[in-house]
Amino acid sequence: MPQNEAVNAIPIIILNWNGLEDTVRCVEHALLQVDVPFRIWVIDNGSDGADYQMLQKKFGNHSLVEVSQNTQNLGFTGGMNLAICQLIERDDCPEAIALLNNDAFVEPTWLAELVAAAQPGVDLIASSMRRYDDSSVLDNAGHIFLNTGEILPRGTHELASSYLEQVYVEGACAGACLIKTQLLKDIGLFDDFFSTGYEDAELGLRAMLAGSKIMYAPRAVVTHKIGASIDKIRDLGYAVRLQVNINYTYLKLMPVSVMIFNSPYIVVKTFALLTLPIIFMRWRLWSVQVLALWKTVKLLPLITVKRREKSLCVLSSREILGRQKSFFRYYLKYFFKYLINGQKTIFER
Repeated sequence: MPQNEAVNAIPIIILNWNGLEDTVRCVEHALLQVDVPFRIWVIDNGSDGADYQMLQKKFGNHSLVEVSQNTQNLGFTGGMNLAICQLIERDDCPEAIALLNNDAFVEPTWLAELVAAAQPGVDLIASSMRRYDDSSVLDNAGHIFLNTGEILPRGTHELASSYLEQVYVEGACAGACLIKTQLLKDIGLFDDFFSTGYEDAELGLRAMLAGSKIMYAPRAVVTHKIGASIDKIRDLGYAVRLQVNINYTYLKLMPVSVMIFNSPYIVVKTFALLTLPIIFMRWRLWSVQVLALWKTVKLLPLITVKRREKSLCVLSSREILGRQKSFFRYYLKYFFKYLINGQKTIFER
């Protein structure tokens, strides 16, 4: 970031990877922010073409924008971690950092609403992320945590008008959020086990276990081209990695007592995921689950090492169990939506 920036200006970090048109529009929307001092840091994450040169030409002379380049694609996790490290290691480290996907387009009051929700003790703030093709429908209103281990977006495909209350949640999508830097200093950055996908879910769960409060700010509105970035890398390997990421996060972070208590639910869920795709002849979904289980087993030595590392967990097992939601309602809905009605799951796209 520019060395002469105001100390209280909030940096907005935007990664670009082969998405020039969306990134330009994203920055143009971000520049319209009101009521809060900010700076924008656009980082080309090793794009194949001339994206960096075009971004430099477009915004290089703007007083509120810095454009930089990673020589190779570091993935979302690597790119964001590198940028965040450079910020929090400075003497004039900002109190908070905003993260924004390059395919997300914010309202002028977005950042101000996130800051307003950052009450004392609140360390992570989630936006009201809405569908680009229909802004009345939600993409993400923070995260929820199931008793089968998954961390899911809250409110997906539901009307945004049903989620107008500012409430505590269990995580925030890194596609549009505000993170206090002290939280990152306390619990660490995104886990470098991840590349692109689920890293924000793991960070949110780690923050929750550390006793941090996570708030959903319903008036911090952003429209999101769902999957525009992920679709560039979505294949069978990505789908398997996503399920492995879910397993890894749960096995790495959960206290043994919580895992024992939840084991009956996890067994039921796993049995369903291995049998129902066969019954409905959804071979891609079945393959993802089988391959992910095998890869998770192979990761157990690494997970064991990670569990031995010092982890900041202040919640008791009872408190963690109280923050969970039952998987049954969600999986019943998925059963009818994806298996009965034949829609593709996130693992089959």
